[in-house]
Amino acid sequence: MSFAIQWVEKAEGPEQVVRIKTPISTLAFSLRGEVIVGIDWEPDEKNAQLDEHPLQKELDRFWADAEAVVPVKLLRQGSAYRNKVWTELCRIPFGSTISYSALAQKIDSAARAVGNACRDNPYPLIVPCHRVVARDGLGGYSGQTMGDSMAIKIKLLQFEASGKV
Repeated sequence: MSFAIQWVEKAEGPEQVVRIKTPISTLAFSLRGEVIVGIDWEPDEKNAQLDEHPLQKELDRFWADAEAVVPVKLLRQGSAYRNKVWTELCRIPFGSTISYSALAQKIDSAARAVGNACRDNPYPLIVPCHRVVARDGLGGYSGQTMGDSMAIKIKLLQFEASGKV
């Protein structure tokens, strides 16, 4: 279960937001044409407007099939350092975790800098920053150490560990 990322340097056209339900929570994809330019987790609300979009079918396949590879186009953004961290995040195997300090050591950096790059990840789920944890606990997710974001991180890690949410 993974994403085949095609990094693109430019995305043209008006930006549209597509909201898709997942077993974890609602994901809001910001798109320009076929290129994803950002993703945000949104709290589930009973009356939330979801969108019909081809991404829904692809994500449904991701959640249902451990062998699925979902192709996506992502706009390259951020500094060279952040891209280096995000590339390493994509190398963490599904169902595995690594500590901020261990990841930092792999790329000759510091744990805090790795944590900041994880916090600034514009593509949660696809660039799996949820797989990075503290040496003595879960660490944070999307810049939070409590609340909805941490509940999402826990659900993602549980899903990857067991294959179900």
